[in-house]
Amino acid sequence: MSGRGKTISRQAKAGVTLSVARIAKLLRKSRAAYVSSRAPLYVAGVAETIVDSVVKQAAENVRNGQRNGKGGLVFNRINSIDVINVVRSDPDLARLCAGFAFASNRRPTKPMVHITSAQDMVARRKKRSEDKDANDKSSINTGLD
Repeated sequence: MSGRGKTISRQAKAGVTLSVARIAKLLRKSRAAYVSSRAPLYVAGVAETIVDSVVKQAAENVRNGQRNGKGGLVFNRINSIDVINVVRSDPDLARLCAGFAFASNRRPTKPMVHITSAQDMVARRKKRSEDKDANDKSSINTGLD
């Protein structure tokens, strides 16, 4: 008799829903030279948090969606379009999924203009502030004489 108790998976210990073993396998298959034992736990937790927020927001969008004449919801399921709209409407999620092609035949409801890199955002802010400063200086110089 070995004296060991019931084995508990890393997934159960961490309290996450996503499979930690599957994520560890995918990380090992990637081009990483070394994967620590805690990395799959962290990735599973982060991925679960992101998925949870996307599903909650999609459910909220469905609840606030179209209603028929009697006040009941026209749709009561979360479709892929709802998830796509949530991802596209949040700038951080849109940047995270920028290289991903969603399988949808519908056109985006919101333009994808807000997806820019951090460097582009800094350049845009700098240009806006320079333009604002130039406009302020010109308005001061064209005062009443």
